[in-house]
Amino acid sequence: MLNQLGLPEKLRQKLYLIPLAVLACIGFVGLTVISAGAIVNHMDIRTYVASWNTSQIKVDELIEGKLKSVIFIDVRSPEEYAEDHIADSSLVPIDRIEQGNGVEQIEKIAQAYTKAHLHKPSIVLYCSSGPRSIRAYQHLVGKGYQFVSLTGGITAWRQAIPASQDRKILGGQTN
Repeated sequence: MLNQLGLPEKLRQKLYLIPLAVLACIGFVGLTVISAGAIVNHMDIRTYVASWNTSQIKVDELIEGKLKSVIFIDVRSPEEYAEDHIADSSLVPIDRIEQGNGVEQIEKIAQAYTKAHLHKPSIVLYCSSGPRSIRAYQHLVGKGYQFVSLTGGITAWRQAIPASQDRKILGGQTN
């Protein structure tokens, strides 16, 4: 068939390279798009890709009551928590979760809530803007509770809700 196209022999021998070049271009464009998405969302590529499989909730969905009973877990550092945190949230830093002992702490918090309210809560993980809570989610998913990451973290929360309004907005939703 290639002989019927009237192509020189040398060119016909190299036509197999065209699909490889196309695949290389597609791979380059894909990697560029993923990298740009990670940069825009202030994440490393691994965390950005993990976010695709992370259950997330937006601030407005929480305000609307999409989740009825929630526990907020702040996965930032103790210093960040001391500066500001969502009312009634518990601090369990990401490094403790990644080491494993934070998982036990969250399970104890959730068990105490379940004992007092007779049902399991949804556990909302948050950090400053999202990446650490996504990493925490990856370590915690499958531990017997419904975990979600707060999209945009406390930054998005504070843009919508001043600290003085936390308890009013959350009402009876939290522990």
